[in-house]
Amino acid sequence: MTVDADFCLRFLREVRDVAFATVDEDGLPAVRVIDVMMVEGGRLYFVAARGKVFYGQVMRTRYVAIVGQSPDYRTCRLRGPVEHPDDPAEQRRLVDRVFELNPSMEELYPGDSRYVLEAFYLERGQGEFFDLGRRPLFRAPFALGGGPVAREGFAVSDACTGCGACFAACPQGCIAPRPDGRALIEQQACLHCGRCREVCPSDAIASR
Repeated sequence: MTVDADFCLRFLREVRDVAFATVDEDGLPAVRVIDVMMVEGGRLYFVAARGKVFYGQVMRTRYVAIVGQSPDYRTCRLRGPVEHPDDPAEQRRLVDRVFELNPSMEELYPGDSRYVLEAFYLERGQGEFFDLGRRPLFRAPFALGGGPVAREGFAVSDACTGCGACFAACPQGCIAPRPDGRALIEQQACLHCGRCREVCPSDAIASR
């Protein structure tokens, strides 16, 4: 299985009902469940009615964070800038395409009422796929639109003495000695819990 941006976009489309986070006018977090309506051409599309608070927040900040999880504990998160086509004809075309792919939308917005909706998309951003249903667990960062991949978690510096304290402390058992004796974290299986950093007597482990 190759986990990349295309894989994760398809995953979020299959989950469909995912959490979208924005920031309100007071700078406070806001989150709600929104449908991923379409994935085409390396873009993730969603729609919002012009009267909704969500629409106003997206138009103001032009940025969202998204997370979706499947029943078997696979998760994908993505965040990035939001694009909003200004051309009315393009908006109409995109809304029609959304309704073509999601015919149940006709029940909510019959006839021309669909055009109270406007389409948005993400084509750039950073994200991560995380599978808690595997043993060991699996995580893979990705970039949408060819940008840099965000690297989170922990790294071991040259201050490591190879004492082995972190080997025993890691709940996933994903830290092992390198040939020179110093610790090596298997990033794909790391929980990012920080237990290794807490037990390291040499302060050799830090956030990346």
